[in-house]
Amino acid sequence: MSEQQSIENKEVLTLEEASQLFQVSTKTFLKLLREENIPARKVGREWRFSKSALLQWMSEGNSRDYSLIEDQNQAYFEQVAPVYDELRKGCYGNALREMLIAKFTPKPGFEVADIGTGTGYLAHTLAQYAKKVWALDSSPAMLEVARKDFLSHNLNNVILIEGDAHDLPLNDNSQDLVYANLLLHHILEPSLAIKEMFRVVKPDGKAIITDIDLHNYKWLKEEKSDLWLGFERAEIKGWLQEAGFTAIEVTDLGCNCRTSSKSGTLVEIPMFLAVGTKPPTIKRNKNNYNKEVNH
Repeated sequence: MSEQQSIENKEVLTLEEASQLFQVSTKTFLKLLREENIPARKVGREWRFSKSALLQWMSEGNSRDYSLIEDQNQAYFEQVAPVYDELRKGCYGNALREMLIAKFTPKPGFEVADIGTGTGYLAHTLAQYAKKVWALDSSPAMLEVARKDFLSHNLNNVILIEGDAHDLPLNDNSQDLVYANLLLHHILEPSLAIKEMFRVVKPDGKAIITDIDLHNYKWLKEEKSDLWLGFERAEIKGWLQEAGFTAIEVTDLGCNCRTSSKSGTLVEIPMFLAVGTKPPTIKRNKNNYNKEVNH
């Protein structure tokens, strides 16, 4: 029996099955679940859905629009890639990068990752300190701009990777530091991305995240392809804890993100800095263990 036939024969669906019914990815369906009044209930930590209630809800709404959300996000960054550096300068200039590097300077032998590198704003400077920089983004056009910049400055220790922040193409415990600068509000499931950061960072390594505080400028979703209107700092801390990070700090970054609407409305949104440390691997000494057992 095919998966589709299995769904047709069931009334109560899991999250994965409901996503298939909507013909969207699980990530997209989770976002839809957060933002729309979808008929659903929790059983423990798991979502369950009535198929007939879902079909009725779908017939009354326009949920199919959400199947395009990832494509629309990708298209936006493909379009703005050639001018993105100029847009960024208007938002926060070089101050943000200088603050991050000053606080979290990679040591000469470090391998670090810049998740959501864009046109390489942060990776460019990280490469001047670290042994190797893995610069990842989902937009080929943004990566192409970054590649030209790195070549022009002979930065040969930067490895550009096209990939998804929800499923990083990096090995477990491979990075001394992981940076994510203004990434989370552009992706569907920030909590999954934070879990991936935990997976790839080495024990005693850190995840260093900057983003914007919760706000109500809804036009940013349409005009700037923002998927989240910022975040509550407590929510970020909770995601870091859930992923396994310790020594978590979520504080003021010390600068704002400036942006303007098509109608000319200029806003400044406070930014935060979130840092979490992956606990060290505990290695039990065999002799000490025997002593404890034989005591």
